[in-house]
Amino acid sequence: MLSHTFFLCNKDKEPSRYESLLEQINNNTITNYSFFSHIWGDEITPELRQLYCKSDISMRFHCRNMIDYPLRNTEISLFLNHVECLRYIKRNYTNGYFAIFESDALFYSDYNNNINTILEQASHKSNVHIINIGEGDRTSLPKSEPLKNTLSIYNEKANKFTEGIIWTYEGVCNFLEYFDRTSDIDGPIDTKIHIYSEIFGGFNIYWAYPPLVYQGSISGKFNSIIR
Repeated sequence: MLSHTFFLCNKDKEPSRYESLLEQINNNTITNYSFFSHIWGDEITPELRQLYCKSDISMRFHCRNMIDYPLRNTEISLFLNHVECLRYIKRNYTNGYFAIFESDALFYSDYNNNINTILEQASHKSNVHIINIGEGDRTSLPKSEPLKNTLSIYNEKANKFTEGIIWTYEGVCNFLEYFDRTSDIDGPIDTKIHIYSEIFGGFNIYWAYPPLVYQGSISGKFNSIIR
């Protein structure tokens, strides 16, 4: 049911993560996939920072600012990789569901069956824009996770971490329209998505419970590139 799966990974700069993803792709028999890499942290010039980092509006909602805790170049490049992948989807498709995984994503067991269950549930809901299927950090989510023994999705006006996101085509177009109004990278990509949904509205975030993937850099398998 997924139209395509994208892995944000540069195999030359992230060889161990690339090999890990290949192994997981084979183990989970993932088809219709691509590796996508637009820009790396060391390619973020002062000119690019000035072009994109116009304010820190989104960051301030998370008690952070550009003076005391500015965006790292790696956070800017990750943001741009997500956005350019979304632009690719918008150019090349007209509908569907799309998975975007970051390079340190690790899959829990039975991924194929679980992703189909998630998408089947999403197909019966209106206005789904993204489904966060990553473990991330759920401690700050306003709602409690549903107390169910079966895999399910639930709506939140919050987002934290982006190791595994399912986008609907409508969600892709919706978020790009929002971002392109100002082209302002005023926080990390997960923060920008969160603030768009919670403060500005019109963008519906769902979460999968239990999660389908988790971060290798949080679990200790990989060193963090962002930090």
